[in-house]
Amino acid sequence: MLKNALRILFVTCFVVLLSPVWLPKLVGFTAWVVDRPDLPPDKVAGYRTMEANAATTPRGRSAELKADTRGHFEVQALVNGRAVDVMVDTGATSVALRYEDALRLGLRPDPDEFSIPISTANGTTKAARATLAEVRIGDVRVKNVEALVVPAKALATNLLGMSFMRRLAKVEMAGGRLFLEE
Repeated sequence: MLKNALRILFVTCFVVLLSPVWLPKLVGFTAWVVDRPDLPPDKVAGYRTMEANAATTPRGRSAELKADTRGHFEVQALVNGRAVDVMVDTGATSVALRYEDALRLGLRPDPDEFSIPISTANGTTKAARATLAEVRIGDVRVKNVEALVVPAKALATNLLGMSFMRRLAKVEMAGGRLFLEE
């Protein structure tokens, strides 16, 4: 009987000592199982669900982008009233403009303005800060958007980063489409 009592005491102490390690993992796993949507992946947008072809009922202006064959969202934006090809990149902190396109938009940073260190797929370099009066995708407009001008040939395409995206009321992805709402 003393042996059984010692076993129970030992197991209880062991469980109590290990609970800070396994309890948060158990709670996290349980929350994931309870909260996850039971829909196929092409109809999941975060934890919100929507039909892949459902029409949105925008509270403001909206735009819908279709993914290309690589799964990227490339679109022609109007930046300061001029057409510029961009790729949506939620991994980019800021809108990033190729130097060549910045010149077309009337942005001409001096060489000493290239002082912001950045990392691109092509390596690290320094960029210049700029503010774009307006960036427009379809009917969606955002004014005074922070951007970086990247040196010539540092980027293959302009990036529509989070300095634009975070200013939107709603961004959802479903079924190979990206929905933007102002």
